[in-house]
Amino acid sequence: MALVWGLVGCTPPSPVSPNQWESVQTLYQDVFLLREKVMYRSGGLKIFGQICRPNRAGQFPIVVWNHGGFEGLQVGDANLCQNLAFLGYVVLMSSYRGEDGSEGRIEVCQGEVDDVLQMLAIGRTMPYANPNRVAVAGGSHGGCISLRAVQKGAPAQVLIDLFGPTDWISEYQQLEQLATSGDSNQKRASQTLIPLLQTALGGTPAQTPQSYRVRSPIEYAASLSNWPGSMLVVHGALDWLVLPGQSCNLVKAVGGFTSFRISANNTTSTTAPAGCEAAGLSWAGGEVPRGNWGGKRYLLVYDNFGHGDGEQGNLALLDVLNYLGNKFPAN
Repeated sequence: MALVWGLVGCTPPSPVSPNQWESVQTLYQDVFLLREKVMYRSGGLKIFGQICRPNRAGQFPIVVWNHGGFEGLQVGDANLCQNLAFLGYVVLMSSYRGEDGSEGRIEVCQGEVDDVLQMLAIGRTMPYANPNRVAVAGGSHGGCISLRAVQKGAPAQVLIDLFGPTDWISEYQQLEQLATSGDSNQKRASQTLIPLLQTALGGTPAQTPQSYRVRSPIEYAASLSNWPGSMLVVHGALDWLVLPGQSCNLVKAVGGFTSFRISANNTTSTTAPAGCEAAGLSWAGGEVPRGNWGGKRYLLVYDNFGHGDGEQGNLALLDVLNYLGNKFPAN
């Protein structure tokens, strides 16, 4: 679906309730969908975000998409936003504090969670949204935010986590390892992320261990275990930035998952994928139940998939969309 960028119209800010959008600006519009930039308040901070929704009357199910990284919404997020709206969803995407002109500073899977929950609270009051149908999904940092949003009470029925860090102490240790023994790309990533984490969390894990634990979804495994909704966790065995063991260990701690290892030739294997051996999970053989996800919780680990890239990237995306459409169909 082709994208057209441009400013179509703008509603100037006006004094409103903190539980409403303070401003709404139309970024794109055609006969099928609208993409809007909104500004709202979260903990007193001005936060920006984007909404994509069908351009027709009705109340549509909500998909909260939590972007990865620390540099705001990217072109790929806008593409996903519009494509999901075309399918019949209202899509909410927050530009968390410290990003895209939002006030505040980057906190790493902490205040960002509050920004997402506040955007969802406002979004559920909109006449175009069905407040009783909510899915929360995200990748990398956004995967962590998604897990914590549900842990903190997001009124969702579906949760999708794509290669999100679940243990920030282990993640910091991985970045330290990359800084000394990684290739040039890995060293460059670690040189960017290590100081970012130290600034946001007040030091190293040795100096402020509680700051790292409070942001780690695995610390809330019991809450996630008791959550009644449907959950999909996706990871790649080639992911060097967030090791696949982060997802496998979370799945083991939460419990109730059916786990599939999808080999490079797209068949399943009953042996543990690289990086997940220590989790002690059982790996299902046979076909991945695409189109008929009868269970509630699934882990998918792809042998030829990294941190959002790799030859199985398209297959992973199709599986996510298939799961969403099956567990959370649009109108």
